[in-house]
Amino acid sequence: MIDNLLKNELKKQKILPIINTTSLENDSKRLENYLANNLSIKNIEITLRQENSFEIAKILKNKFNHINFGLGSILSEKDYFKGLEAGFQFFVSPGIVESLIKNKIANYFPGAETISEFMYLLENGYDVIKFFPSNIAGSEKKLASVENILTDLIFIPTGGVTLKNYNNFLSLKNVLCVGMSKFDE
Repeated sequence: MIDNLLKNELKKQKILPIINTTSLENDSKRLENYLANNLSIKNIEITLRQENSFEIAKILKNKFNHINFGLGSILSEKDYFKGLEAGFQFFVSPGIVESLIKNKIANYFPGAETISEFMYLLENGYDVIKFFPSNIAGSEKKLASVENILTDLIFIPTGGVTLKNYNNFLSLKNVLCVGMSKFDE
């Protein structure tokens, strides 16, 4: 359900930077610095974790209009439609939003951490899954243990992924890219 262009771009860029909004000024400066040194980045996720996150996300999306912005921390269908109306290109949840799964929403990355959840999502047509929180759900060892069983799934591990350990994930054949909020540290 993820379009091939987005999949290919994420595979190429290896890291999906995640902005957990702080303030417009800080987030804007952080993105300017990071993008100046990382020209291969075409996609960035901004999470809805603070009261003003959506407003910051919209401003950043307009300021950095050469980047495809996804909206993260989608917890409901309402969050999804709000982001869709604002022109966000992809959507990410920390878990499964049933109504989005049932409606087969395109460019939606549901989150999961158990094998049963992985199987459920695959059965419902989702073959790209946010593996979250990867640091407490088995990290790369879990993904390595399922790569020869759930061969039609690919993952975006997120949560506890750092510049020190991200290559452990990227070495796996079932990892598309890694989601990382500490992408510039």
